[in-house]
Formats: sequence, structure tokens, C-alpha cells
Amino acid sequence: MKQLFDFFPVAIFVAVYFNTKDIILSTIFLVGASAVQLVVGLLVYKKVEKVHLYTFFVLLVMGGLTIAFKDPTFIMWKPTVINWTFATVILGSQFIGERPIVQRLIEGLLKQAPHLSIDVPKEKWKGLNLSWVAFFIFLGAINIYVAKNYDESTWVTFKLVGMTLFNLTFFIGQFAYLSKFMIEDPDDEAVAADAEQNQEVTSNESQKQD
Repeated sequence: MKQLFDFFPVAIFVAVYFNTKDIILSTIFLVGASAVQLVVGLLVYKKVEKVHLYTFFVLLVMGGLTIAFKDPTFIMWKPTVINWTFATVILGSQFIGERPIVQRLIEGLLKQAPHLSIDVPKEKWKGLNLSWVAFFIFLGAINIYVAKNYDESTWVTFKLVGMTLFNLTFFIGQFAYLSKFMIEDPDDEAVAADAEQNQEVTSNESQKQD
């Protein structure tokens, strides 16, 4: 559900564009949808994701310039600005802090699965971190290439379909590689299973009493 929520502004942008062929109007809707995303995120999840906040800031600048000057170049450069900023920050984490950003991110995600842990050698974490840097540089570069060499409609389609496919392919590949280093703790899994079984027994006894 949250993934669909993250995709909401882009879906609105593409839907408006293919119904109107007006990228300026589409950008106005994109800014509005992103503002709604921040407000809803604050109300529902009680927090604003840093990524959403940064993306919205870039959108205000690039989208604002597109709307003010009626020039789509700025909004078409937005994905490149965002992806190259991500690449810069991830690269910086290679040298600043105890752990690279990718390691912190993956280990944070695994906290949602207590029965799993991961044991990746330090040098491999650095290699993975650099692979994310290269990926975001690639996304920024391919966005510029499509924006400069193809028409506006092709760029919008690429933003929706191409970028999504690139992201899915990359992240599926990353987790397939990381799965080799994942360790399943049978004790934690057994505890979870026992807790679930006890809950079912309690529920059944409660129903009998009713």
C-alpha cells in the first residue's frame, strides 16, 4: 500500500499529461499531488519521509521554473538532479560514518523480519554501496539522453515505464545477491510460530465460552 502511495504523484502527472498533452498543466498537478502526499503521510504515518521532503523541494524549484517560464526542460531535468544527488550522498557515506548508507538501509529493512539476519563482509558492503552510486548516475544520465533525443511524449512514457523497470530490475538483483548472506534463525521463527498457535488456541477458547 505504501509503495502505491509513493507512486501517487507520478501517476497523476502521467495521467494528466496523456489526457491533455500539456506538460505545464501536468507539472501543476504533480506539485499539488506531491503536496497532498506530504500532508497525508504526516496524518496517516505520523511522519514525513526525508526522501519525500527532498523530492518535494527539488520539485518546487524545477517545477516552479517550468511553470513560471513555460519551459518543460526544468521538470525533465528533475529526475537527473534527484538521482545524481542520491549518488553523491551514497558515495559520501563510503568515507563518512561507520557504515555505508546501503548497509544501514538493508539492515534497517531486515528489522521488520526478526527471524532473519545478514552477514555481509565489510568490503562487499562497500562494493554494494558503489553499485548503487553507479546505478543512480546511470539513471540520471539515461534521463538526460531520452529528454534530449526523443519527443516529450516518449520522455513521459519513459519516466513512468522505463524508470520503473530499471528500478525493479536493479533492486530485485540486489536482494537476490544479498539473499546468499541471509541467515534464518530457527529459534526466532519457532517463537513466532508458538505465539501464533497460542493466539489461535486462546481465540478458539474464547469463541467456545461465547
